[in-house]
Amino acid sequence: MLLAFALSYLAMTALCLAMPRHHKLLLGGEPRPTRRRGLRALAVLGLGFGLALCGLLHGGEIGAVLWLCQLMLAGLLLVAVLAWRERWVLPVAVLLPALGVAALLF
Repeated sequence: MLLAFALSYLAMTALCLAMPRHHKLLLGGEPRPTRRRGLRALAVLGLGFGLALCGLLHGGEIGAVLWLCQLMLAGLLLVAVLAWRERWVLPVAVLLPALGVAALLF
Protein backbone atom coordinates (compact mmCIF):
# COMPACT_ATOMS: atom_id res chain seq x y z
CA MET A 1 0.00 0.00 0.00
CA LEU A 2 2.86 2.37 0.73
CA LEU A 3 4.21 1.87 -2.78
CA ALA A 4 0.83 2.76 -4.30
CA PHE A 5 0.72 5.90 -2.16
CA ALA A 6 4.27 6.76 -3.18
CA LEU A 7 3.36 6.38 -6.85
CA SER A 8 0.38 8.68 -6.33
CA TYR A 9 2.59 11.28 -4.65
CA LEU A 10 5.16 10.96 -7.41
CA ALA A 11 2.46 11.42 -10.05
CA MET A 12 1.06 14.48 -8.29
CA THR A 13 4.57 15.91 -8.02
CA ALA A 14 5.11 15.36 -11.75
CA LEU A 15 1.85 17.16 -12.51
CA CYS A 16 2.92 19.96 -10.19
CA LEU A 17 6.28 20.29 -11.95
CA ALA A 18 4.54 20.41 -15.33
CA MET A 19 3.11 23.80 -14.31
CA PRO A 20 5.45 26.73 -15.02
CA ARG A 21 4.80 28.36 -11.64
CA HIS A 22 5.78 25.34 -9.58
CA HIS A 23 8.59 24.33 -11.91
CA LYS A 24 10.11 27.77 -11.49
CA LEU A 25 9.77 27.54 -7.70
CA LEU A 26 11.24 24.06 -7.32
CA LEU A 27 13.72 23.74 -10.18
CA GLY A 28 14.21 27.29 -11.41
CA GLY A 29 13.15 28.41 -14.85
CA GLU A 30 10.21 27.53 -17.03
CA PRO A 31 9.85 23.97 -18.35
CA ARG A 32 10.20 23.37 -22.06
CA PRO A 33 7.16 21.93 -23.84
CA THR A 34 8.89 18.56 -24.22
CA ARG A 35 9.64 18.43 -20.50
CA ARG A 36 6.05 19.36 -19.69
CA ARG A 37 4.77 16.52 -21.88
CA GLY A 38 7.27 14.13 -20.29
CA LEU A 39 6.21 15.09 -16.80
CA ARG A 40 2.56 14.63 -17.70
CA ALA A 41 3.34 11.21 -19.21
CA LEU A 42 5.23 10.26 -16.05
CA ALA A 43 2.20 11.31 -14.00
CA VAL A 44 -0.12 9.15 -16.09
CA LEU A 45 2.21 6.17 -15.68
CA GLY A 46 2.45 6.70 -11.93
CA LEU A 47 -1.32 6.97 -11.58
CA GLY A 48 -1.85 3.89 -13.71
CA PHE A 49 0.67 1.77 -11.83
CA GLY A 50 -0.75 2.93 -8.50
CA LEU A 51 -4.27 1.97 -9.59
CA ALA A 52 -3.06 -1.38 -10.89
CA LEU A 53 -1.20 -2.09 -7.66
CA CYS A 54 -4.23 -1.27 -5.51
CA GLY A 55 -6.40 -3.38 -7.80
CA LEU A 56 -4.05 -6.34 -7.52
CA LEU A 57 -3.78 -6.10 -3.74
CA HIS A 58 -7.44 -5.52 -2.87
CA GLY A 59 -9.53 -6.40 -5.90
CA GLY A 60 -11.05 -4.11 -8.47
CA GLU A 61 -13.78 -2.29 -6.54
CA ILE A 62 -12.09 -1.83 -3.19
CA GLY A 63 -8.73 -1.21 -4.85
CA ALA A 64 -10.17 1.65 -6.92
CA VAL A 65 -11.70 3.26 -3.83
CA LEU A 66 -8.48 2.89 -1.87
CA TRP A 67 -6.51 4.32 -4.80
CA LEU A 68 -8.77 7.37 -4.96
CA CYS A 69 -8.33 7.90 -1.22
CA GLN A 70 -4.56 7.58 -1.57
CA LEU A 71 -4.59 9.98 -4.50
CA MET A 72 -6.47 12.54 -2.42
CA LEU A 73 -4.09 12.12 0.51
CA ALA A 74 -1.05 12.37 -1.77
CA GLY A 75 -2.41 15.62 -3.18
CA LEU A 76 -3.00 16.98 0.31
CA LEU A 77 0.51 15.99 1.37
CA LEU A 78 1.98 17.69 -1.68
CA VAL A 79 0.02 20.88 -1.03
CA ALA A 80 1.05 20.87 2.63
CA VAL A 81 4.72 20.34 1.81
CA LEU A 82 4.59 23.02 -0.91
CA ALA A 83 3.06 25.49 1.52
CA TRP A 84 5.23 24.60 4.49
CA ARG A 85 8.65 23.52 3.16
CA GLU A 86 8.85 23.64 -0.62
CA ARG A 87 12.43 22.35 -0.58
CA TRP A 88 11.19 19.04 0.81
CA VAL A 89 8.93 18.25 -2.18
CA LEU A 90 11.59 16.54 -4.29
CA PRO A 91 13.32 14.63 -1.44
CA VAL A 92 9.94 13.28 -0.31
CA ALA A 93 9.23 12.26 -3.93
CA VAL A 94 12.43 10.20 -3.86
CA LEU A 95 12.10 8.87 -0.31
CA LEU A 96 8.51 7.61 -0.51
CA PRO A 97 9.03 5.21 -3.44
CA ALA A 98 12.21 3.91 -1.82
CA LEU A 99 10.30 3.21 1.39
CA GLY A 100 7.47 1.64 -0.60
CA VAL A 101 9.84 -0.76 -2.38
CA ALA A 102 11.53 -1.58 0.92
CA ALA A 103 8.15 -2.29 2.55
CA LEU A 104 7.20 -4.49 -0.39
CA LEU A 105 10.40 -6.51 -0.11
CA PHE A 106 10.42 -6.96 3.66
